Amino acid sequence: MIYTLQNKQITVKISSIGAEIISAVKGGKERVWQNETGEWNGHGPVLFPVCGHFGLTVDGKSYPIGAHGFAKKSDFALTAKTDDSVTLTLRSDETTKAVYPFDFVFDVIYCLQGSTVEITYKVQNLAKEALYFACGGHESFVIDTDRVDEYELVMEKQENFLHQVHDDDGYLTGETQDFGTGKALTLSYGFFQDGRTLILKDVRSRKATLRKKTGEKVTEITFDGFDNLLLWRGGNAKYICIEPWTNLPDLAGAPDIEFSQKAGVIKVDGKSEITLVRTVTYGD
Repeated sequence: MIYTLQNKQITVKISSIGAEIISAVKGGKERVWQNETGEWNGHGPVLFPVCGHFGLTVDGKSYPIGAHGFAKKSDFALTAKTDDSVTLTLRSDETTKAVYPFDFVFDVIYCLQGSTVEITYKVQNLAKEALYFACGGHESFVIDTDRVDEYELVMEKQENFLHQVHDDDGYLTGETQDFGTGKALTLSYGFFQDGRTLILKDVRSRKATLRKKTGEKVTEITFDGFDNLLLWRGGNAKYICIEPWTNLPDLAGAPDIEFSQKAGVIKVDGKSEITLVRTVTYGD
């Protein structure tokens, strides 16, 4: 099912498959990648209960969790809907427990506030024992040229733009590349060559803006509770994905450790819930 949210400024469409934004039209212009060139058939996947290649071992048993988890391919149920908000819900079942052995309810809530989309992740632990998860976003933002060097990422605070290098399979190598210090990072073709992802670890900022160097804003995002920020695009297509993640990929070749002990994994006590809130504001 496709659910439409609308106000005077923006119309957003969200799919029950993956609970992802598949369209956002503002001022008559589509702001979400629509795969016009066949580069990538995603739009804005929800990453849960892991981001990237991230092993999942619980009580010594390893589970075959796929990259980015299973939420992106799951069919979420509609549990609430108004003109400008929708709640989509995924519940644990035998299929999820085969790769993620926890009893949970995962709500993804979208709410329009002007040209801003507020995105809420709510994880409810149904069991008495603690639950652990990681999560992230993967929204795409349309740009008006394939010249990514005309764009910059502007952070809320001074950052050390230290890229965490990954291998061809998406695992971290332990190497880094230093792109300097400041609030603004000019994008480069090299960041995205051969499907590469720019990975910024433990950023200080909780707000970032993608804009042209001449000032035109593509988007402004906020990401409280998400320590890492990643940028990606497929080929030379006219979009950039900005991805707040709680965790980062595993180190290539390293033995897996208990999921609960990994950096970026969030604990939910028994019979409790945790809420994380992000926002996406589309430019003019």
